[in-house]
Amino acid sequence: MTTTTDHAAETLRALVSAVDRRPVLVGIDGQGGAGKSTFARAVVGSLGRAVVVEGDDFYRDMDDDERAALDPAAGVEQYFDWQRLRREVLEPVRRGDATLRYQRYDWDNATMGVWVEQAMPDVVVVEGVYTLRPQLADLVDVAVWVETSEETRLRRQAERGENADEWIVRWVAAEDHYVATHDPRSRADLHVEGA
Repeated sequence: MTTTTDHAAETLRALVSAVDRRPVLVGIDGQGGAGKSTFARAVVGSLGRAVVVEGDDFYRDMDDDERAALDPAAGVEQYFDWQRLRREVLEPVRRGDATLRYQRYDWDNATMGVWVEQAMPDVVVVEGVYTLRPQLADLVDVAVWVETSEETRLRRQAERGENADEWIVRWVAAEDHYVATHDPRSRADLHVEGA
């Protein structure tokens, strides 16, 4: 089912309500600049006691030269620490732990940053590239894919002014490889046109 952002919150609420356990884990995936964060912020308030966990908090802490040597296939596996995301967020949510606790990546200092700790909410929305990868998708209750044209995605990334063009090119190549080889769209319960 593909829907615009205007109808997506209502559809997502219905999908979350249909899940018979709490907490519910929502995964929002899409390529960089697609509108994942915007969509997550737009809908989280309508989901009750819910929080957003940003996939960017799970950027892998590694040497820049080592990161620069990664080809697109290796980038899919190494740019983001999906193992840590699974261990620190997805598995505790699935177990129904009383506390949600994970460490954020500090982009300003290129190292691991502060720990986030809070009572486990009823709904945890994880938004980020690679969220619907096979190694994580088995723990996700409701899967969302945000789709936006390549032109719009690239423009948004450039307008942010947060990253060098060389890194955007590398990340886009890895994301294209991810979409082609892992087919995250096929796992989505809801397809959203990015805002």
